[in-house]
Amino acid sequence: MTSMSTGLARLRGVGLAELDATVPLQVREDRKHVVSLEALDELLARLAPTHAALEIAGRRRFAYDSVYFDTDALLTARAHVQRRRRRFKCRSRHYVDADACSFELKVKGPRGETVKHRVPYAVADHGRLTADAQAFLAEHIEDVPDLAPVLQTTYLRTTLAGPGERVTIDAELALGTVRLRDGWVIVETKSARGAGVADRELRRLGSRPVSLSKYVLGAGMTRMPALPNDSRQVARRYFSHA
Repeated sequence: MTSMSTGLARLRGVGLAELDATVPLQVREDRKHVVSLEALDELLARLAPTHAALEIAGRRRFAYDSVYFDTDALLTARAHVQRRRRRFKCRSRHYVDADACSFELKVKGPRGETVKHRVPYAVADHGRLTADAQAFLAEHIEDVPDLAPVLQTTYLRTTLAGPGERVTIDAELALGTVRLRDGWVIVETKSARGAGVADRELRRLGSRPVSLSKYVLGAGMTRMPALPNDSRQVARRYFSHA
């Protein structure tokens, strides 16, 4: 990760309050790319004039630990595979370095955009679905199914803020027993229309968005008899079982 650290050093730092005030983006279009470390270094050089990196107590990479909830039949994962109009994912997320936690719900909006809802959660409840979490889900979706924890994901995340967009860079990604191969990171752009500066620079570097849901891929590789069709190419090229 030396090249990533060098690339990040080109960007100015930004605090969490400034990041949230500049680009909250609870409603956005997300585009994911699997990027080599060499291409990432070039991308960071191109974004340096316009983007800043989230920095807290001198850190620019932060450990995330998320637990996803689903039914025994993987109802929410299968709804995403089948691209159902009304679908959702929910998880508890532990921000390890800050020792803070949140419960998050992502739903698809009427135009296909991602709408994210989030509430604070007790660290002691991470990985559990409490009565408060169930009530929170009931506020936003109808007929909440019987959910239980099914997949834990961990990674190191760097967050960039640019003109009307955020960019996240996830390294050392683990999806249960599945690992992202060495030499690669997941770059995700988040903007109101999916057409930010980072999207443009990724295209210029020859990178194209891929269909990649961490949860669906992890659940598919660890809990489904066959991986969903649109995940197979990405899984074969970039992921392996530990």
